[in-house]
Amino acid sequence: MLGRIVLVLCLAALVGATLIHGARTPKCYKYQLHSCPRNYKPVCGTDGVTYANECMLCFTNMKNDVNTLIAKKGDC
Repeated sequence: MLGRIVLVLCLAALVGATLIHGARTPKCYKYQLHSCPRNYKPVCGTDGVTYANECMLCFTNMKNDVNTLIAKKGDC
């Protein structure tokens, strides 16, 4: 029984690590979040949402009190 629990926990950790493999933390310190630029440089968040730019991802993180990372540059 303990072996099964350990196996399930290990698999859950592996799946979680795979979902954010290669993700990076946005550089929110670079932006004044009350006025994001309107340039379109899309980034794909680890939540599966395409944000117009890194600043908008940071703004959404702050607004919703979450920590979405950047999965990749470009659309999801």
